[in-house]
Amino acid sequence: MSVMLVYLDSSSIVKRYVEERGSEVVDTIYAKAETEELRFVFSIWNIGEVLGVFDRYVSRGLIPEEKLKTALLDFISESTKMVRLGSLQILPMTTKSLVDSWLLVMKHHIYEADALQISTSKESSCSLLLSADIKLVQVAEKEGIDSVNIETEPEKALMILSRT
Repeated sequence: MSVMLVYLDSSSIVKRYVEERGSEVVDTIYAKAETEELRFVFSIWNIGEVLGVFDRYVSRGLIPEEKLKTALLDFISESTKMVRLGSLQILPMTTKSLVDSWLLVMKHHIYEADALQISTSKESSCSLLLSADIKLVQVAEKEGIDSVNIETEPEKALMILSRT
């Protein structure tokens, strides 16, 4: 039996390192991945976005500088650990996912970053996409990807994950 493959967008990844609504869903993903109950993926693109979000949180005074350092170190060390365990795949930006994302931008009038996450999720055949971005979830659903907004529907996400 194959394990569920879950795509985490940038907003979901951040919730692992900064406590916000939906963090418990991401914590569940990491716990289940560590015990090989599921695997998760994100794109190399997401790493840059996560770093940008951390930086914006500090510049807006939402988290102190010290929390930024801790979040960065935890993100890097935990990602490295999960890759070594085979629980996390960090996906490259392929020509296919990039071209497909351009088509999604034109079709759905969304940001390139969101389109790239959807195209990468599709290309990697993920069973579920988790995000805190309402528009991204809506478009992913239109594109045939099971998606859940972990801020507005954390219970639904946890229910789906409990089946693994």
